[in-house]
Parts: sequence; structure tokens; C-alpha cells
Amino acid sequence: MEGSNPQFANTLRRIMVSEIPVLAIEYVDFNINESVLYNEVIAHRLGLMPLIFNPKDFKFKVEGKGGSQYEAVFAINKKGAGMVYAKDMKSSNPEVKPVFDDTPIVELFGEQKLKLEAVASLGLGKNHAKYQAANTYYRYYPVVKLNGKIKNAEEVMKVCPKNVLKIGGNKVFVTKDCDMCQECVKVAEPKGVLEVSGDPTKFIFYVESISGLDAEQIILSSVDILKKKAKDFQKELMKLK
Repeated sequence: MEGSNPQFANTLRRIMVSEIPVLAIEYVDFNINESVLYNEVIAHRLGLMPLIFNPKDFKFKVEGKGGSQYEAVFAINKKGAGMVYAKDMKSSNPEVKPVFDDTPIVELFGEQKLKLEAVASLGLGKNHAKYQAANTYYRYYPVVKLNGKIKNAEEVMKVCPKNVLKIGGNKVFVTKDCDMCQECVKVAEPKGVLEVSGDPTKFIFYVESISGLDAEQIILSSVDILKKKAKDFQKELMKLK
């Protein structure tokens, strides 16, 4: 992201983490649970299981209303012996399913049975961790400056732990993988000839999805949400005139 500032970058980061609508299991109705785990433990595992879903197909729940646009229902009906996996969850919506089929839920022994229904609905990460869309962070884009000629160029390049620094004649270059550890600056001769810093107007984002949404969906959704927040804020300001 270029031409911005830390405040704007951090706003996007916070939205990605806590304000992207995500589908997750909200509550579980147990009919039979003869496994070694309590109902609460199994429900907790199901709640934290990431689900694949199409954001356009779902809306936030409205009290007194129900239907496929508000929730998806999963059913498990298994008898031991054996492990119950995420792929054993039968969904009312064929497009909604666990991200990883082989996620273990609970092991059944002998003739033990597990029968339940689980209801998934939209939520926000700021309300519960199971609705968190992603782990994300950002850092400044690295900038390197040469103030003269480096006497020990080979040594400076070798000391770089990530091997991302290149020096040739009066030119110096680092890739975006530089984390500005300053090891090269410490050994460069003469002192002060090399400077490595971050550009406060240019950012590198790292977005790791922990939900059924991919990184691109999360980033684009965060931009849309921020746009809406800005418009709503502008409307409120107009009321003050």
C-alpha cells in the first residue's frame, strides 16, 4: 500500500481482524453424546472450526426471522468405534462446509454414539474470536540510502541474515523482505555511509486467513467497510451544520 500513513494502515488492519462478517457455528443442540468429551468441549471445537461460505448468500441474523439467508445447519450422526471428522458434518447448504475435511472432532469407542445439530450464522471478530477473519500485520517498506562509497561492501552484504542486500559501485538495493535489522549498518565502513529505514507512506501487509475467506476477499471487504464508515461519518458531520 502506497501513499498512505500508519493511521490508515492500522485502521485497515483492525477491520480485517475484527469487522469482516464470518460464518461460524453459534450453538449446538445435542441429542446423544456418549463420547468421552463433555458437550461444551465438542461445541467449542465446532465453533472454532473455519467454514467455507459465500458472503453474498448470508445476512446477519434478525430476531424473529429464520431461513437459509441467515444460517446454515450441520448434522452429525455417528456410531463408534472411530474418529468423528469434520467431513462427517452434513450441511443443509452444499456450499457451506469445513475448510479442512480431516479435522478431528472426537473419537468414539465401542458402541458410543454422537448425534447433534449445529447452527452457523454470521458474526464479527470483535464479538468473539471464532468470527475472526484473519491474522494480519503490516510493516514499513524498507528504504536504503548510501552516503558515499562503502569500503567493505562484500562484508556488508554477507552479514545480512536474509541475504537481501545488494551493493554495486555507488548503488545499493534491498528487496521488500528486508526487516531493517540494521546488521548491515553496524558493520558498514566508514560509519554513517549506509542508512536503512522504513518509508512511513508505504506498507507491506501480511494477511493470513483463519476463516473460510481467502486473503483477497478479506482485503477487499475491509476496503468496502472502511468506505462505508467514511460515508456514515460524513453524513453525521453534515447533521451538525
